[in-house]
Amino acid sequence: MEKAGKKFEKFVEIVKKLRRDCPWDREQTIDTLKPYLVEEVYEAIEAIKDKDYSRLTEELGDMLLHVVMLSVFAAETKKFDVEDVIDSISSKMVRRHPHVFGKGKAKGKEEVWMRWEKIKGKETKDEGRKHKGVLESVPQSLPALYRADKIQRRAARVGFDWDVVAGAWEKVHEELDEIHALLNSKFKSQKSKVLSGIKEEIGDLLFAVVNVARKLNIDAEEALQDANTKFMRRFSKIESKLKKKKMTLAQMDALWDKLKAAEK
Repeated sequence: MEKAGKKFEKFVEIVKKLRRDCPWDREQTIDTLKPYLVEEVYEAIEAIKDKDYSRLTEELGDMLLHVVMLSVFAAETKKFDVEDVIDSISSKMVRRHPHVFGKGKAKGKEEVWMRWEKIKGKETKDEGRKHKGVLESVPQSLPALYRADKIQRRAARVGFDWDVVAGAWEKVHEELDEIHALLNSKFKSQKSKVLSGIKEEIGDLLFAVVNVARKLNIDAEEALQDANTKFMRRFSKIESKLKKKKMTLAQMDALWDKLKAAEK
């Protein structure tokens, strides 16, 4: 680990030199790095999904670059530096894992989660802030499906969850029925009002579908991305035929079904 520490120190110096001598790096701020940081995280996720560990090594390096760059930028105005970042996460991990670093014990992950939230609440109180509950730290900037999954997992930690997936699946049907009822009631006479209601119900439906996926240990965001990729692959195979001649909906459906059957 001593070797790794020296390499890390050298890397920090490389970033500081880039900040001083590179025209692009000199112009960057903490705010301008935000979109790049998000991009690097998604590229790392893609490498994990593809099991491309060579690319993952590179993407983790890019993520580390952003951690160090943000720390270097903050140090310029004496807000914090990279040592503060390391100290912060190190002390947090030790503090919130008394069953590992202290005398406490944990029988399973549920107990770990409960203890984590309890310690987190105490930390907030000690800082003079009011602990607003297990959902307060779920970032609003997360993609909607990821955020729904995280909200549900946090709620489940304190027992607010379906015992079995069947309950979550019934909720999906309940939301579908509510959308169906709106579409078939006063849609023509009160279109704007009904559309507002439908938007809310579609949101509820998506939230319910994420719940089912979570209960089945399926990543809803990844599942939808896979569906996006599958649609793009299939559509690209029939796009030229659709452009050549005007087709009826029935003809397009038949072409699509033929392609699906060929893939299977």
